[in-house]
Amino acid sequence: MNELIESGDPRAKVVGKRRPPAAGSESLKAAARLNLLAAQLRNRPFRVKHGVYRFTTHEEADAWMMNLYLR
Repeated sequence: MNELIESGDPRAKVVGKRRPPAAGSESLKAAARLNLLAAQLRNRPFRVKHGVYRFTTHEEADAWMMNLYLR
């Protein structure tokens, strides 16, 4: 641990303690799904032609990007 905290120095204070999530919790399941998705995307080449893309709205750009992800 940090030497400042272990020495009892009054300038250092532990405010909280982080606890790991319980086994089988929803956050662990979601993290596993996210890691799986990231691994799959890492192995797949992302084919987008280089250049400048112009869109009239953010929604149009988001739809175009989502279409690229799902290809």
